[in-house]
Amino acid sequence: MKGKEKGDNGGLNAFFRNSYPYFKKQIPVLSFAMIMGLFRMVILLVIPQVVLLLVDRVINPLLGGGEKEGASIFSFLLNGVAADDYVKIFLILGGAMLVSAVLFFVCFYLKWNLSHYYSLKCEKKLRADALSKVNGASAPLLARYSSGDLILITTKDPSNIRDMYIAVPQWMLDSLFYVAMCATFLFRIDWTLIFLPVFGGAFSALVVALYKKKVEKYFDDVWMNSSQLSTTVQESVYGVRTVASFAREGERRKIFARDNDKLLKTYYGGMKMFADRTLVSGVARTLVLVGELVLAVFLGIRAQITPGEFTATMGYVGTLMWQMNNLFFSFNQAQRNLVSAKRFFGFMHEKDETAEKYGTEIPSDKPAFSFRGVGVKSGDNYALRNIDLEIGYGKKLGVMGRTGSGKTLLCKLLQGFAEADEGEIYVDGKPVHEYSRAALAQNCSYAMQNVFLFSNTIAANVSLADPYAPAERVERAGALAEVDEFARRFPDGYDTTVGEKGFGLSGGQKQRISIARALFKDANVLVLDDVTSALDLDTERSIFRNLKAECGDKTLVIVTHRATALKDCDEIIFLDRGEIVERGSFAELMAQRGNFAEIYERQLSEVAYEE
Repeated sequence: MKGKEKGDNGGLNAFFRNSYPYFKKQIPVLSFAMIMGLFRMVILLVIPQVVLLLVDRVINPLLGGGEKEGASIFSFLLNGVAADDYVKIFLILGGAMLVSAVLFFVCFYLKWNLSHYYSLKCEKKLRADALSKVNGASAPLLARYSSGDLILITTKDPSNIRDMYIAVPQWMLDSLFYVAMCATFLFRIDWTLIFLPVFGGAFSALVVALYKKKVEKYFDDVWMNSSQLSTTVQESVYGVRTVASFAREGERRKIFARDNDKLLKTYYGGMKMFADRTLVSGVARTLVLVGELVLAVFLGIRAQITPGEFTATMGYVGTLMWQMNNLFFSFNQAQRNLVSAKRFFGFMHEKDETAEKYGTEIPSDKPAFSFRGVGVKSGDNYALRNIDLEIGYGKKLGVMGRTGSGKTLLCKLLQGFAEADEGEIYVDGKPVHEYSRAALAQNCSYAMQNVFLFSNTIAANVSLADPYAPAERVERAGALAEVDEFARRFPDGYDTTVGEKGFGLSGGQKQRISIARALFKDANVLVLDDVTSALDLDTERSIFRNLKAECGDKTLVIVTHRATALKDCDEIIFLDRGEIVERGSFAELMAQRGNFAEIYERQLSEVAYEE
């Protein structure tokens, strides 16, 4: 990730400070679910107490060992029951275990459903806010993040943050509670039985502390390498046609293999680290279990514990080792989730200096634009320089220039999608930064040079500004942009689904849908940024005839490489290396015998030759 986390977004305190507002309303329900989880652990703890009685009062006597009185907390269940009434004792204890099992599953069901149902609402809000930040972010802010970063931030990270509320604390609390209660029950059986588990727990905590930084780095590396791989996959999928046309499939596979290997090596490193840590802690836990077994046998031989207490001890110690392992896993998950939260809230809290420049004013429905000495830097050079331009409402402006002369950048400045480094842009006589950037964009219909189509129908792509508009309005915009010419040939017409990035359509067809989308929005400022480059001359002429009839008194900005398309413009500007080198009406530019006239005559002769 190229961006840096702003402020204190790391650590447990920062995590809860940043995430609590999202989960605040659900805390009572999540707390109740956690209590259900604890009840589940209580049931797990008391089952060995029932087994203890079952061994001492039924199994041991039936095997000729005589009745024993162990330290079970359920001894009261057998008060008044004859010692030799084994059937009744068995039925009582069996019933107690059955009730425990039913309660266990009821608690599990409530915990699982309540915690996930309500916490998913919080995750949904986290995702929505992240996407809202992405949508409203300025270009300089988004440039600090790769597409892979933004995908993980809006999809994976919210899920990991939710995990910190419903899974990690429950696992940790369950394990700690179980350890504490195990120690209590073991102490009731014999106080010497708690020493080895306490030692094992202390050693496990030390191992976790020693590996803490390594685990954090591992999850950080996984995040970054996953982001890079995601970006590589996106580029390979979105650019599949370009890759194929240049026969660079092998090169893209090599890039993918490089990033895939990098992520794989990170996973391998993590597996080795976790294996080493598990080996150390596992040996310690095994030694505790063996030591506890030896101690319990010794106490049994000396008749200090009953057979039932021996059975319960083994049950507790075995489960105790499992809970310690679960505690390890919880710490791993917590560290992973904290890394995600640091990234997520780092992005959410990162200042967007460009977006913050804008105010809340709403421009008029018929805005007028004024560029005064505007310049935009690109490194040590200028992408635009000394731009003085008046675009009154209703003006028809043509923009020409060679590749890289700043035409698209000029269009972006109109809508607040780019920032001037020098000079000032005015809207209705006020500095552009006094206005809401969203309102400025809403006032414009923008057909972009790089056409993006969503994986949806042609109609849905055209009606992006109003998905619930009637079909007649969609088809009218399509007819003006000559979408009808190809859409009607499909079996499903405008309901034909086109793939992501417009797969299945030609470049010219995608451009026509882009123009239709801009016309459908019906804003009072229409900007066409070189969106007829892939069209044949007849289709382009037809579209511009329709535009002339449709636009009326609306402002129209046409960026094109075809001089013939600009004959009816009120003013034409010709950009060269970011500066306006020619300006005037079509007749005035032709009279100047400059760049525009030369291009126009050359294109005219090419058309005549083709005909």
